[in-house]
Amino acid sequence: MSIRKLVLITGLSIFGSGCASINNQSPLEHWKTFNPASMILSDHIRPDQTMAVFLREENAFNGPAVNIFLEGEYLTSLQPGGYKMLPVCANPTQMSAAFTQSELDYSKVRQKTQVYDLPEGKIQYFKLVEDANQSIKIQPLTEAQAQQILPTVREQTHTLPRVEKNKVCAKPVYVNVPVQTVLKKYTLQANTLFAYAKSGPNDMLKKGREEVKTIADQIINEQSQVSHISVLGYTDPVGTEAFNQQLSLRRAETVRNLLTMYGVARQNISVEGRGEQDLVVSDCQSRYAKDKLAREQCDLSNRRVEIITYGIKAE
Repeated sequence: MSIRKLVLITGLSIFGSGCASINNQSPLEHWKTFNPASMILSDHIRPDQTMAVFLREENAFNGPAVNIFLEGEYLTSLQPGGYKMLPVCANPTQMSAAFTQSELDYSKVRQKTQVYDLPEGKIQYFKLVEDANQSIKIQPLTEAQAQQILPTVREQTHTLPRVEKNKVCAKPVYVNVPVQTVLKKYTLQANTLFAYAKSGPNDMLKKGREEVKTIADQIINEQSQVSHISVLGYTDPVGTEAFNQQLSLRRAETVRNLLTMYGVARQNISVEGRGEQDLVVSDCQSRYAKDKLAREQCDLSNRRVEIITYGIKAE
């Protein structure tokens, strides 16, 4: 065998053994999607921060991971059964969320924000919910509501947030500026708006449509004073919390759409489903435990849609 062939064979042997040794090595990176052992503690934050905790229940809705943005910055891609926590500045904070989609324009997602005023030195919980248009909304939770969900979720750790964790929080400066004030509050009873347990436009009753038309006419007559309109849906406590939240949201959206049809500018209207929060009467079940008809009559005031108009005045 010539020297040239011997060198070539030897070189190939070394190359082959090198590849084998590389292939036998353990992976250079290890990724964990969930960390089941973490604890959520408020003493892990500064006095000027909030520990913001975002929860996605395992079977709340179908779909891929949900991307969450705070002040336009990426926080996480939340999967079913996961939660993400991060200390953030205790200021009014813009939040947005959307399903992961390759064709989605995330610059527009960042513009569709909800604003929440975060408390200083406390934990604030939020959960992801799906509205009637299959869009994702961020819903604040009380401590008690969150504690019911936390045992079923795990901390998600497989993505790196772009939200700055140790950001220096600017102190708010208070000056005399025009502020919003409530101009009028209209309360519509659900039993005059919709058929029982219904929420769509085809489920609206004639009397309910007439009431919404009257309110729309008043808003249009006063539109020079009105800066913003909130439509809030509420239910009674009968049924599951998740069902009631979705029912109240769908009813609020239907009323918003009807106001728009009657001439009120859509861009000035926000909607929110509050479910069984803020009950007008909270003891119907205990007062009429054995009388279903009386209990339903008692709960009528809880099943409602509120339309609130806001205006600007200098203070």
